[in-house]
Amino acid sequence: MARITAASSSFPDHMLSQEEARRAAERAYAGHPRLLHLLKVFDSSGVRRRFFAFPPAYYLEGRSFGARNEDYITGATDLAERAARACLERASVGATEVDHLILVTTTGLATPSLDARVAARLGLREDVRRWPLFGLGCAGGAGAVIRAADLLAAAPRGRVLAVAVELCGQVFSPRALEPVDVVGAALFGDGAAAALLQGEALPGAGPRVVATRTALFPGTQHLMGWKFTSDGMRLLLSPEVADFVGDRLKGAVEGFLREQGVMAGSISRWILHPGGNRILEEYRKAFDLQESALQFSRASLAGAGNVSSASVLLVLADVLAASSPGDGERGLMVGLGPGFGAEMALLEW
Repeated sequence: MARITAASSSFPDHMLSQEEARRAAERAYAGHPRLLHLLKVFDSSGVRRRFFAFPPAYYLEGRSFGARNEDYITGATDLAERAARACLERASVGATEVDHLILVTTTGLATPSLDARVAARLGLREDVRRWPLFGLGCAGGAGAVIRAADLLAAAPRGRVLAVAVELCGQVFSPRALEPVDVVGAALFGDGAAAALLQGEALPGAGPRVVATRTALFPGTQHLMGWKFTSDGMRLLLSPEVADFVGDRLKGAVEGFLREQGVMAGSISRWILHPGGNRILEEYRKAFDLQESALQFSRASLAGAGNVSSASVLLVLADVLAASSPGDGERGLMVGLGPGFGAEMALLEW
């Protein structure tokens, strides 16, 4: 079994309170009464602050998609490098000891891909196996952990560095004037997170990845994704996403746990992607959770917003840093993203 030996996070320098973000949105949507009426979502989102690569004025300038994407490449590479370095330092592992680099992102485009740029900066070996992942969206962080575990099943002395980085702010455009764009402006932020996993033959602390499951749900492609336009990516996000947790995800999660001989009630660490306040509430109801089970996901949402693929790894880093589970305690990591898909990993300390 693979073991998660360390996790870390990295955020850009510009911190914006939710009230400041709302005032910026008021300027962006001035002259659009229908959108201004929707700004109440800023108050109900569960977000208190977020981090962005640039100050608020940058996002109101109406830069071209090309210019925003160039800034994405620079900013995302920097953030990913910082998160990766912090993770390796926390694990006391040298860059040349990493055998695989998985890098997940969904908010920009780069060729050479970000993993090639980050590998060079970190000083990874020339024969490091690179695995760039694009398009998993908010499920990407959990997906990276699962794919790392798959790799290590055949390499018990191997190490995989999984990095998720998103600059969600680069998707924003003052020309994006649909109601869903207001929701995106209220929820998403920038950041990166990294996790180091190693094979079972190597010594180390941290939870083992006991079992994994990926689920792709037919007939749900409309729930989430991007629409690609000449002005960049436009958010596709259906109101049905929150209902999906109770209607379809619950059965998939319970079936996955049942196959492992585990009941949801025996999970002591819930590592859930904090997609938004309503989605976390649906998790609570679907799995009959105490509010304490959601504390790390709610804290991540409040303190950094939804950082897409990086969010579940941010929650993981907080769980590893703040708690000391006993032997045999279990955790469940779940990420949801376009497809519509779910990435699930059962952890055990």
